[in-house]
Amino acid sequence: MVTSRVIACLFLASAPALTLLNACARPIVDVAKLEAIRKEARSLARSHPLADQGAVDIPKSQWPPAIASLDPKNVTVDHQRVDILIQQGFDGCYGYEIPRDGVSLAMQAQCYSQPGKGIFWHNPC
Repeated sequence: MVTSRVIACLFLASAPALTLLNACARPIVDVAKLEAIRKEARSLARSHPLADQGAVDIPKSQWPPAIASLDPKNVTVDHQRVDILIQQGFDGCYGYEIPRDGVSLAMQAQCYSQPGKGIFWHNPC
């Protein structure tokens, strides 16, 4: 027979696991916001020529509004993409990648989902 005490103990034991699951980064699903992020990322890529540099970290003061609203840890532009780092965990990084050409990705295809046109969400691989 299951008592209320057993149920309470099971709930308390599962609470930390539920908290960890909710802390995992996930892509947004708002199509209009995803499109705004993609447009802002492409604008950043155009406005930050790289010359001989491999990549440029964009200062927080220069983050456009839709990108800034994601509260990223870092925004980087390189020759192939704009990378928006959302969360760095023990297992790797989570964030958005917007390729300059719309398709060339930095990691293997199975590391990504595509929440919007030309914008990819990456998980650790």
